[in-house]
Amino acid sequence: MSLTAGALVTLVLTKAFEKTGEVLGEKALEQGGKLMQLLRHKSPDTASAMEMVAQRPELVEQQPEIYGEAVLVEKIESAAKSDPEIATAVQALADAVKAQLPITTIENWQGINIKGGNPIINNPSFNF
Repeated sequence: MSLTAGALVTLVLTKAFEKTGEVLGEKALEQGGKLMQLLRHKSPDTASAMEMVAQRPELVEQQPEIYGEAVLVEKIESAAKSDPEIATAVQALADAVKAQLPITTIENWQGINIKGGNPIINNPSFNF
């Protein structure tokens, strides 16, 4: 599991996507629910921290040493390393979220070629 997967899971489970206007699909929400159930049974401290932040998002800034995003990501990654079932659920949720993230493609603009979110700039000159 990568840091990206842990960060995505943290964002989803704390409902941070709602703030940015992202709409999660049914599969991502379903996977998030499954992961939270596993965390409640196998890592109750992690689950309670995630639930607390979901209810009170201001805790991330007020108490970053307990509820900060990096701390929550670390807790999820630690739980995933110690339990293969949690690791599988984390990866399934990360895959579901990544599959739903929009990919912006801009083509046929002279000097600009952006595909899949990786910007590549060719011929960066402006001719008027």
